Amino acid sequence: MNVAVVDLGLGNLGSVLQALRRAGGDPQLVTDPSSVARAPRVILPGVAAFGLGMERAAPFHGALRTALDRRAPVLGICLGMQILFEEGDEDGRRAGLGLLPGRVTRLPPEVQVPHIGWQKLRPTGASALEPSGWAYFAHSYRCEAPDTVTQAVADHGPVRIAAVVGQGTLFGVQYHPEKSAGDGAALLKKFLALPQAPP
Repeated sequence: MNVAVVDLGLGNLGSVLQALRRAGGDPQLVTDPSSVARAPRVILPGVAAFGLGMERAAPFHGALRTALDRRAPVLGICLGMQILFEEGDEDGRRAGLGLLPGRVTRLPPEVQVPHIGWQKLRPTGASALEPSGWAYFAHSYRCEAPDTVTQAVADHGPVRIAAVVGQGTLFGVQYHPEKSAGDGAALLKKFLALPQAPP
């Protein structure tokens, strides 16, 4: 096992596991926070409302911090990216994991909600994941992330979406790399190639 996939019971975990195997990974689905704390790499996927995501992720909060303290690469996907932030507005104001600065808000009414479809990524800063190409999005909320942690954006009409964020060994993608064809596979391969944390 070279990457632990946190099982929050939310979203299509099978697609994530298959995409990781195709990218050369040896993923293991985990439900025990101690397995996350000592994992060489961690992926936090999810598709659901922010509040439910936080209820399921709360037991893993300390384990994720321990993994990051060990310099383990951690990647949040879709909802898994959103709950990395300090708070979200879905289902009322809810606290997030607070691992990244910023908040999660509903997409504004001047654009189509939910935002579903393919968008071109525009890198905005250095990133070990080197995000590029096309990405498949499916979401109604966006992360209002500061420029210091935003690594790539996508345009949904006039609205800028923080598509890839990162700080240290922590990363998040608003889109679904497991559904983003070759460009999504390339990002997962780069994540799997990051130096893993020592035991």
